[in-house]
Amino acid sequence: MNENDRYRSAGAVLCHQMVPPEVAAAMAFQISLQVRKTGGQCLAPPVITSKPCYEIYCYQWPVLLTFLWAMTPKIEAVVGRPLLPSYSYFRTYQQGDVCRVHADRPACEHSVSLTLAYSDDKPWALAVANDPAPLEQRGTIRGDEDFGGNGFSEFAMAPGDAVVYRGTDYLHGRLAPNPNRWSAHLFLHWVDREGPYREQAFDGRSVVGNTDFVFPAAG
Repeated sequence: MNENDRYRSAGAVLCHQMVPPEVAAAMAFQISLQVRKTGGQCLAPPVITSKPCYEIYCYQWPVLLTFLWAMTPKIEAVVGRPLLPSYSYFRTYQQGDVCRVHADRPACEHSVSLTLAYSDDKPWALAVANDPAPLEQRGTIRGDEDFGGNGFSEFAMAPGDAVVYRGTDYLHGRLAPNPNRWSAHLFLHWVDREGPYREQAFDGRSVVGNTDFVFPAAG
């Protein structure tokens, strides 16, 4: 069974080396430089996490936005549908942190959790429910402590590995405390180009205008 078949049947699939480990390490380092420059301004309070974490939204830093857009054909191949990007963000977790079980908003119809780096090289698994959530639980941030007795699968990732999952329809989280001093991740989201959440493309932002390039006059 290939990645596309597994995704269609289970709602989540582990993709080994979605980016080369060397690229993941370089991305983590470059983002760490940006985080340092902010002087802690990108430190976000806990919402579904148990501790504050560094977060950078892609529309704040165009490099993340460009990466999201460039990954679209690759994720289309896994999902098996034509997609439009919505948004992405970078997040670090601290040691002992958890990510409570939740479902995402409609802009996260098709999601990717990409591991960039661990401070101590200890894989930290993402857990995804085995079955879609009831309709009333989809697209909502629940913040539960566990899956309530329902089945789930855990995906351990090395740097460069990613899980592609249906973020709006399937509950997901990280149940075990982070064993590393810190871990660094990218979360990337798309919507079906022909689906019910198409208006969430580009996170509802206007990204196209009257494009023009004007050269200075010679002389």
